Amino acid sequence: MRIGLRQRNLEHVERYLLDVSDPSSGNFGKHWSAEKVANVFAPHERSSDKTIEWLVASGIDRSRMRHSKGRNWIEFDATVAEAEQLLDAEYHVYRQDDGGFRVACEKYGLPSHIREHVDFVMPTVQLEGLRPIKNLNPSIVNTDVKVDGLTGTGNCSELITIECLRALYKFPAGRYNHTGNQLGIAEWADYLYLPDLKPFFERFTKPRIPSDVVPEFISIDGGKASNLTQAEAGNVIESALDFQSAYSIIYPQNTRLYQNGDGVNVDSVGTFNIFLDALDESYCTYEGGDQPYVDPAYPDPNLGGYTGPLQCGGAPKSNVISVSYGQIEGALPVFYQQRQCHEWAKLALQGVSVLYASGDSGVANRYNAGYNNTCLNAEHGYVDINGTMFSPSFPVNCPYITAVGGTTLRGKHLKDGETAVGKVNPAQPLNYFYSGGGFSNVFEMPQYQAAAVTNYLQKYAPDYGPNVYNRSGCARGYPDISAIGLNVATVYLNRTIGVGGTSASAPIVAGVITLLNEERLAAGKGPIGFLNPTLYAHPEMFNDVTHGRNKGCGTEGFPATPGWDPVTGMGTPNYPKMKDVFLGLP
Repeated sequence: MRIGLRQRNLEHVERYLLDVSDPSSGNFGKHWSAEKVANVFAPHERSSDKTIEWLVASGIDRSRMRHSKGRNWIEFDATVAEAEQLLDAEYHVYRQDDGGFRVACEKYGLPSHIREHVDFVMPTVQLEGLRPIKNLNPSIVNTDVKVDGLTGTGNCSELITIECLRALYKFPAGRYNHTGNQLGIAEWADYLYLPDLKPFFERFTKPRIPSDVVPEFISIDGGKASNLTQAEAGNVIESALDFQSAYSIIYPQNTRLYQNGDGVNVDSVGTFNIFLDALDESYCTYEGGDQPYVDPAYPDPNLGGYTGPLQCGGAPKSNVISVSYGQIEGALPVFYQQRQCHEWAKLALQGVSVLYASGDSGVANRYNAGYNNTCLNAEHGYVDINGTMFSPSFPVNCPYITAVGGTTLRGKHLKDGETAVGKVNPAQPLNYFYSGGGFSNVFEMPQYQAAAVTNYLQKYAPDYGPNVYNRSGCARGYPDISAIGLNVATVYLNRTIGVGGTSASAPIVAGVITLLNEERLAAGKGPIGFLNPTLYAHPEMFNDVTHGRNKGCGTEGFPATPGWDPVTGMGTPNYPKMKDVFLGLP
């Protein structure tokens, strides 16, 4: 049994974060130290004492109890009979669709004097919505192209190169490489194949990046270095796309590769947590952190698995972190998402900008790249191949993350502007590609986006009737921003292909933010940190995308409209205007 003690001050997270990230705040940019974050949110000692007293009085001897390092968990072994008596519950063994089994109960209770000290107990009712997921979802679309090198901006409708991106978003070539400002990119069981960097640098960078440039490598829980053979690396398109796109934008600044997991223990759905564990030692034990039914366990007992302990802390934090993977909101426990979301908020308090791809299934979702898109059961909210309710993504539903949607060129020329990305696969009609976006069924609308989202809901929201999407007017909407996400130049096994997906959009925006941080650092200022309050406060920083939709679940999805919309967010970057705003902040 594991009892998660309630953290202090979580109800103030948004207020704390706005204090250091709202452009109108006098404390903008005064980010917190890791020590301050830990101290402010640590559970009260009284919570531990009261919970132990209750357990002892209920027949659980103190010698059986184990405390986590930060005194955030109390753990003990118990029989089913003891657990049922302690929690006034009835346990059963549940068979899952994936053939596995879970021990759980339908409900449980805590004494009234204990409820204020405990967030939850495991294992209990953590089965809602769980369905098998074989991996994190790095959905990408790739096509062969005829263009093989920089040719100016005349072929941007066929292949998006750095020349196209610079012309479209008006950002310059990188000038700086401030220490500590490496762009962090996280990967899971998808490896960067280093031999592909050299031909990409030769064909698609300007000025040309030297062939010996490689990312700073951070191994997390057995993450393998990039000196692998092609056979060992496997399908490496995701990592190739992420790093090649980022390098072309930010060089001479470097990248930082966070390689997560041993490549064996990847059938678990919750592996974002092992990344957070490595960044924050306290998260390894905070309630709502690693969940034994959701996250991989280390040492890994599987053949060839990582035999070391779970990494708790020690990985360096980056000012900007880009992640091109996602999961399904309806397939994870609510408490699990809430606690992980609070951890992203803690990183934001420390000045870290976290950007996630918004997904490639429009208002639907999918378990993994190549799988058919699925929606939610309208009555019960679980993932259902025949569902009709829109299916939001995680963790872009978290209001403390910057969600990045996808666009494509509207015509053959850059001057034609952009439209929300849309690509249909006739051979697999349920495996289409539209920019992920919608409204969360878990998280409330944050203050910073209230005006923009309310405007959309009042003027443009489609009326699909009840039980199709969260129409409460109080839900977190995403994405926040967008960028080109189709036909992005990538070298894969020495072959040039055009790759698509919001997996392309996220590192592009992350690269732009890294350039802005370089300018701020050169001016003697600190990194931007949490982006969203400033993004919503300054709509003039964006190219507004008003064409396209994100279809799914048997509907036309949401339309892209003037202002914010749940397809392309606030729009795509206008670098000169972004630079004016962010350099004007303290």
